[in-house]
Amino acid sequence: MSDTPPPYRPPEPGQRNGCLTALMLVVGVILLIPGVLCAILNAKMGAGAGGDPITMFVMLVALGGLGLIVFAITRK
Repeated sequence: MSDTPPPYRPPEPGQRNGCLTALMLVVGVILLIPGVLCAILNAKMGAGAGGDPITMFVMLVALGGLGLIVFAITRK
């Protein structure tokens, strides 16, 4: 009998990497929190849609976080 290791088999296409999914969820939530807080502050202060450009940027980052969460949940 020889001492050669078995050939490498890539993971099956249907398998998910649970660690990567969890990491994407955590990063998505971290990106989502500042945007939600900015939206709450805008609503309280009555700034509306024409608010500060930095606030709008943070809200766009939050949308990116939400997109990352959705991607992590729905990817196959």
